[in-house]
Amino acid sequence: MKKILIASCLLVWATFLTAQESKPAKIGWFITPEVGVMFLENHVGKTIGASFGVKLWKDRLKVGVISYGRPGPINSYTVDTKLAENQTYLGKSSVKLRADWGVVGAFVAPTFKFKKFELDLPIGYGVGTGGFYLHGDDRKTPDGVRVSVWEDKLFKGEDAAAGGWTEFGARVFFPSKIKGMSFGGGVHYTLISGWKTFADPSGEFYNQRLRVNLFVNFGSH
Repeated sequence: MKKILIASCLLVWATFLTAQESKPAKIGWFITPEVGVMFLENHVGKTIGASFGVKLWKDRLKVGVISYGRPGPINSYTVDTKLAENQTYLGKSSVKLRADWGVVGAFVAPTFKFKKFELDLPIGYGVGTGGFYLHGDDRKTPDGVRVSVWEDKLFKGEDAAAGGWTEFGARVFFPSKIKGMSFGGGVHYTLISGWKTFADPSGEFYNQRLRVNLFVNFGSH
């Protein structure tokens, strides 16, 4: 009797393990590095970033974290900024500044699968932060003090700021011949609120902007 009981337990356990192995995973994963551009008021800015997270409900919903930025070093565009009245820097009453920008936030993306491609509709929410800075020879301060000290002084402590970031988008994924790898592109509409700097007192530099990106996606299959 004891042997029969042990054999029965082993059979039940083996059946359970087999069922678990054949059952598709309920939670998948993805990592999506990207490059893109933002259509700003007077120029097109380059962006780099990535997103990662999990896929739920048989890959019908993605939940994750996204971060992307518009670094000054890869964006040569400058903003001509007039200094405060009776204030000069290196003999000039205005300076040309470069801009940095970065976003980090969470997103959800309902996902739809078609025969030859996959479509998701990401909605993101988080924080955008960035500002304007001196560049080139203007970074050689007249008294040798760190340039950040001068930036803070010239721009009355408003050389950079942070604000609420919201984004709505659509991305299309095309499968590759490599399992778990796809590629594609997306279009996004970006909103930023509460972001105000000396060089952009209106806070509209990044607000209500269109962003387009290309990406490679790696994930569970």
